Amino acid sequence: MDWERTVGGYALVMGAVTLVIWVLTVDGGPVMEPRADPFSLFASLVLGGLTGVSLLAAGAGLVRRQLWARPLSLVAFGLLFAGVIDSAGYYAAVGRVGVVVALFVVCLTTLAALGWSLVDARNRARRAAW
Repeated sequence: MDWERTVGGYALVMGAVTLVIWVLTVDGGPVMEPRADPFSLFASLVLGGLTGVSLLAAGAGLVRRQLWARPLSLVAFGLLFAGVIDSAGYYAAVGRVGVVVALFVVCLTTLAALGWSLVDARNRARRAAW
């Protein structure tokens, strides 16, 4: 199995999903009820936008086997992990258990992708040192 392209595909899918949710949230759709704290909503929107764009860029780079995509994927998956934790806390507070379970699955998958990126980077550095 080609893990680099698999992780790149995951990054592309999650980037697209993140940006769709971001657009629906900015548009005022039913994705997210307004938060009481405007700064919290602003921070969540900035995090979502940066996450979506970085995931799309990293995913495209990983699928094309670009060297610059590896460090960017670490940042992108870190942002996704932070966003998932933020969103899970929000949806747990409003009592939407199904969404929290789905976000938990995304969290585990993201940790696996992040783990692959870290292990692969370590192995490449070790081989380069030989």
